[in-house]
Amino acid sequence: MRRIHDLGTDATPANVRGAWESFSDGKNHRKNIKRYEKCLEENLNRVLHELDDESWQPSPYIEKRVFERKPRKLAKAPIEDHVLEAAAVRPYETSLYDYIAWQVPAVRPNMGQKALLRSIRNELFANTQQECMYYLSMDAHHYFPLMDHAILKRQISRKVKPGRLQRVLYKIVDSYMHGAPLGIKVSQIFGQLYLADFDRLVMRFFDIGRDPDKLALWTRKYIEARIVTASTPDDYADLCKGPAFLAEKFRRYVEDGLPHYSRFVDNIIIRHADKAVLGIVKVLAIMILARDYHVIVNRDYNVRPTWTGIRIVGYVFYHDRVMLGKRNKQDLCRHVARLFKQGKSEEEVRVAQASRFGYAKHADCIHLFKSIGMENSLGKIIKRRRIKAPFQGMVSTQKVKFSSICKMLLNVNGGG
Repeated sequence: MRRIHDLGTDATPANVRGAWESFSDGKNHRKNIKRYEKCLEENLNRVLHELDDESWQPSPYIEKRVFERKPRKLAKAPIEDHVLEAAAVRPYETSLYDYIAWQVPAVRPNMGQKALLRSIRNELFANTQQECMYYLSMDAHHYFPLMDHAILKRQISRKVKPGRLQRVLYKIVDSYMHGAPLGIKVSQIFGQLYLADFDRLVMRFFDIGRDPDKLALWTRKYIEARIVTASTPDDYADLCKGPAFLAEKFRRYVEDGLPHYSRFVDNIIIRHADKAVLGIVKVLAIMILARDYHVIVNRDYNVRPTWTGIRIVGYVFYHDRVMLGKRNKQDLCRHVARLFKQGKSEEEVRVAQASRFGYAKHADCIHLFKSIGMENSLGKIIKRRRIKAPFQGMVSTQKVKFSSICKMLLNVNGGG
């Protein structure tokens, strides 16, 4: 692993302007952005000067509390800090993201939630139900507010060599009393770097195969768990083959690692064929997170069958379909019903709720759209335009399937 070497490419006018354009994209209607743009050149030159001579110090944050399904405490920073932090990181973003495993798609450009959706969906569709029979779900408690500064700096130093970039990142870490400030882009990168080594450790099955004593201990634990949790004919068939067979089976699992791993910021999902293996993974993961990263896992963690649905990022994943989460579905239906009551047309409703419809279309929601009266959002209008009438003088809507005609004739003639 090569560490990032600061080459001074961040303190250039082109890079600072690019950081400003990236930060202000989609925010030009805000009053503070308009005020900043009135003296844009002067402000950008000041940012460039502070970045070049390293005289910049983070400004005090303004606390803002929001409630989005649960209370959150945001830390608002001035525009100058946002632009300077973005300019310092911008030339090295690709290298920082390369250090993070691709199974952790949050924050990455052109990835995020949709990349996680495609990854889990394609994995469940491609593998048999036996290969991903169970899943372990874990959620970190107050992930950003409880980040340990010493551990975070250690993770930064593992990827960034001493230099201006490292000093800027250290200033951002020390600018907040506890954890990482929610509300700035760099904190999202911190959230990915903080557990980057843990992600790879889990996928290597915690390296217990390299230590004979650990392997012997967890092999014994695995055999005991299989005996205690046996409930199906397949479980009893494995037990009848003896402890040597179970021990060899566990060693193969350790050699293969845990390839079915995903993490979205503080949510961890691990899929596996063996429930006893996930029980061992649960114990090891909670222990290592608490000991090495000071991360507390919420008490709702558990090993569940995959056929009950994997719930993450607003979707519910099954082996044969992807459904919209309950809260997102209810929000969509309520907003659509409210707009219809106001007398809005279907097209006006579609435009007003475009973001929710775009989110829902990644799931299997054809029946949902029909139920709420938004069938045209499925593209049926475009499809009808392509249908050609069978005879001259007819329109496309008059075209009927031959099977429907046969069914009508059977009903008229009494079935024969």
